[in-house]
Amino acid sequence: MAKKKAAKSNSTRPESTSASPKKASSGKKTKKPAAQSAEADSAPKKAAPKKKAAGKSTSAKARKKPAAPKPAGATARQPEQPPAPEVAARVEHATQEIGRSLWDHLDRRKPSVFERRWWLDNILEWATQDESVKVQMFRFVDVLPSLKTSEAVARHLQEYFDEVRSHLPLAVRMGLDVAEPDSLLGKALAVNARINARKMAERFIAGTRSEEIITSLTRLRRKGLTFTLDLLGECVLSDDEADAYQQAYIDLITEVAPHTERWPVDPLLDYDERTQLPRCQVSLKLSALAANFKPIDPEGTAEEVKSRLRPIMETAREHDTAIHIDMEHYAFKDLTLQIFKEICSEPEFADWRDVGIVVQAYLPEAENDLQDLRDWAEERGTSICVRLVKGAYWDSEVMTAEYRNWKTPVYQNKWESDANFERQTHFLMKHHEVLRPAIASHNLRSIAHAIACAKELKVPSNCWEIQMLHGMAEEQQTLLSELGHRVRVYTPFGEMIPGMAYLVRRLLENTSNDSFLRHAHANDASIDDLLKAPAPVA
Repeated sequence: MAKKKAAKSNSTRPESTSASPKKASSGKKTKKPAAQSAEADSAPKKAAPKKKAAGKSTSAKARKKPAAPKPAGATARQPEQPPAPEVAARVEHATQEIGRSLWDHLDRRKPSVFERRWWLDNILEWATQDESVKVQMFRFVDVLPSLKTSEAVARHLQEYFDEVRSHLPLAVRMGLDVAEPDSLLGKALAVNARINARKMAERFIAGTRSEEIITSLTRLRRKGLTFTLDLLGECVLSDDEADAYQQAYIDLITEVAPHTERWPVDPLLDYDERTQLPRCQVSLKLSALAANFKPIDPEGTAEEVKSRLRPIMETAREHDTAIHIDMEHYAFKDLTLQIFKEICSEPEFADWRDVGIVVQAYLPEAENDLQDLRDWAEERGTSICVRLVKGAYWDSEVMTAEYRNWKTPVYQNKWESDANFERQTHFLMKHHEVLRPAIASHNLRSIAHAIACAKELKVPSNCWEIQMLHGMAEEQQTLLSELGHRVRVYTPFGEMIPGMAYLVRRLLENTSNDSFLRHAHANDASIDDLLKAPAPVA
């Protein structure tokens, strides 16, 4: 595979974080990246074991759980000073006003029976009324891509839903009763199940082939929305799979980016306060660029990942495409941050601003990570984008910690994650010149708070953006775009089998008891409850 050099002047936009010009100018000086100490960044630190005092015993209940092992990361820092009480009061007042205004303008109408959304929404509403039905439905959706025949589909339908048949509507029970797997009715039932599952997937997934993806992206553009593309996939277990993941992104960039350049200019989407923004953006996971992503071997893993990441970044820079690094499980966090900083400090990429990374607010360490990124970006001399999310791996993090008897790395209560999200939103807005904020949430309170913070700190609206998932909160996406906010839609694409795993996660998110979207569309939804500041539940 030939590596492409990113030498085109129209896609190379150096930037100094110490000034704020309206437009990028040629001949701007760029700071040289500071030398990085590989030993300091990659060598895992081991604490000396403490000797137990003689004559003393510690009960199992009194002993603290050990923290999950991880590579050396950011140095612990002093917590950021919270906003002054009068500032916090102004932000809260503005949050309430903005939130109520957004709520009043949202179109919360129910879709008609002639719209695809009607069927999906009703299926979800029906499933959430009974937890046992919900579990069986998601089990069936998860296994569906592996079923090769109509008989197998019909048989699985009967086997899965027979356990909860007393909870099913009469029409569904009758259909399952008369539709034998090898009968004509059984085959019709199987075909209908596949069609409905695919329609559900199409709501959340942009497509499989490049033509389908471009069609989905063009549709978003016409709605006044921009995008970041994410390749769906399963765990990479071999060099061949890691190479295929790399090539998929190189092909995606070379096929999609030229098409986006032909779109008419949209000032809201195409410019920030400094310069023109790339129209094409991709998001990728570093663990998929190595056959064995091992935090226990930070140096070896980093070299393997960077060898595959460089050609992607070179291709992206040549085709004026932004690269965003997704965050995964907690065990991978510090190594992901390390690799990101190392490769972005290399001479070829040190002056490139079109890179970004994710920080997860359900981790108490989020503030420390942001402080470290801020200091590194200032030293680098070029800003980066930070996508602030609440986190998508809460269940697995808790279960893994409990299984291994480790200290749980995430907040235990949702309100704590929400409160930390607001604190880190304020941090990003305060330091937006070096860490360009991308606030990723569907929660009306979180979005209103971000807008209030930006106004309080006088952050120009084109210096930050809101991000949401493809197929979710579409009314909010449209409204926020109409109000002058840049909204970027996280847009997955890929094959049906890995796509189903993603679909199940989105369905679980939509039907969770803690889901803002579920509560917001409830008939008895209260704006007072939806806009409450994060706090312990009495």
